[in-house]
Amino acid sequence: MIITRTPYRVSLFGGGTDHPTWYRDNGGAVLSFAIDKFCYINIRELPPFFSHRYRVAYSKVEMTKQLDEIMHPAVREGFRKYTPNISLELHHHGDLPAQSGVGSSSAFAVGLIHALLALRGETATLENLADQAIELEQRDLLETVGSQDQIACAIGGMNLIEFGKGDRWTASPLHLSSDYLAEIENRIVLLFTGISRSSSDISKSLLENLQSKADLMNRTHELALECNNILRNNADLSLIGPMLLESWELKKRMNPASVTTLLDDFLERALKAGAEGGKILGAGGGGFCLFWVDPKNRDFFIRQMSPAVHVPIRISLEGSTRIL
Repeated sequence: MIITRTPYRVSLFGGGTDHPTWYRDNGGAVLSFAIDKFCYINIRELPPFFSHRYRVAYSKVEMTKQLDEIMHPAVREGFRKYTPNISLELHHHGDLPAQSGVGSSSAFAVGLIHALLALRGETATLENLADQAIELEQRDLLETVGSQDQIACAIGGMNLIEFGKGDRWTASPLHLSSDYLAEIENRIVLLFTGISRSSSDISKSLLENLQSKADLMNRTHELALECNNILRNNADLSLIGPMLLESWELKKRMNPASVTTLLDDFLERALKAGAEGGKILGAGGGGFCLFWVDPKNRDFFIRQMSPAVHVPIRISLEGSTRIL
């Protein structure tokens, strides 16, 4: 039996510039961090005395005799690509809900590939795991998704991920002091809106007439670099709140499907409760929002935002790991 644990992620700045449609010609940059909430993949070779060859348990339970009958697309194509001749049983457990903006689909892809490679007796670097997950999602599954989540979930930590023209990328980790890291963690408040959505569907609207949005995309790129400079220089963290508000407006202008009236109202309520800034995680449309709050007002803010579900998080330095 193989069990992998892969962190979800929070993207602070630069989202959208990680889509290959954009960065292959223009480059891109994302500032993000992994969090201490995880996707678990439990997999084993299925003994031969069952009537089915595959059992897959997630929000549904599937038992099939043929690969093509598996409905979960990532599992089906992952099995086909890595273990086409092995009967398998897979169980998925997630600390946070799917389709909520924390990179859950990519965490699943990274953890799945990690487990299947281990089942074959193979290892891969975390960077290679990220590349293979990008290939699975973008080329095998033909999902309209970017490339930041697979990297952030695979390697863990807080990173500036830069996308060069073409398919090159680099991740530069931010090695922050424990006190400064704690100060960041005291400012971030993760709240669940209760609205689920498909990131692939929402991203399609972002990619329409992309070159007409060049100024907005370039400014989004700049915000990631500016935040990187703030954090690397241990600068005043209150500078980040207004940057998040600017990012919210940029996201809305680049892709109206990402920011609904309900989400705008949610931000307005958060600002009245004392937030200095906030952002919709992932493609938008629902899921989780992250708010930047003065630590002195943190408890008051969380109470004022009830009944929105608050999920305490810390930054995880751990990437995808095999725990069994």
